[in-house]
This record gives sequence, C-alpha cells and structure tokens, in this order.
Amino acid sequence: MTDVRIRELDWYLRDHLFRQSNKGRLEFEQRMLPSEMIKTYLRYRNDGINEISQLLDIVVDNLLHHHVIKMNDNHSFELRGTLKRLQCSKCHYVSYLAEAEELACLRCNSMTLAEFPNKRIKRSDQ
Repeated sequence: MTDVRIRELDWYLRDHLFRQSNKGRLEFEQRMLPSEMIKTYLRYRNDGINEISQLLDIVVDNLLHHHVIKMNDNHSFELRGTLKRLQCSKCHYVSYLAEAEELACLRCNSMTLAEFPNKRIKRSDQ
C-alpha cells in the first residue's frame, strides 16, 4: 500500500512543481510542501501533515536521484530544468518528466509520448 501511495504522491508533487514552475516559481521549501499539497489537492485534505511529510521525504529523494531537482540546503530545493507534461499514446497516463529523465511513460515505460494537452493548430478561417 505504501508503494502505491509513494507513486501517487510522486505524480501529485510533479504536477504541483509543473504548475508552480509555469507561474515562475522554481524554488521550494520542503517543510512547506505538506501544507501546500493539502491546500491544493482534494486527495490530501484528510491526510495528516506528518504522514504526508514522511512520504514526501521519500518522493523528494527519488526526484533527487532522477535529477529532477537539486538541493539548495537541507530545507529547500529547486527544479534542475523545465518539466514537460506528456501523455502516453499506449496507456494515456499523463507523466511529468524533467529534461534529464528518459522520455518514457512513468506507468508503462512506453516511449510513445505526446504533449498534453494536445495543442491543435487553430485555423484563421474559423
């Protein structure tokens, strides 16, 4: 069960980092993340801060290992580059991947990914 919770929180944290980076925020304080996640995502509204904190420690370590983030000091980190939001053509899972990561679906490892949401070219005659 914890493994599922870690994978799920990894997705939500990547989503949070992606959305925040689009707003220009690149630096994050690890101690503030549990309350940000509770405030932002309905999924975590009923979870305790201590429980989310413990899981976030594991997820942040994983993101460090995959070169998604780098630590500034013991309490803050920043994104190493931009995150891309991509959808798998095989299983339709939406992955948030850093430039340093292999472009493969985080669920099924398929290499067939497309930008999400799919940006369609608007025609001027419509």
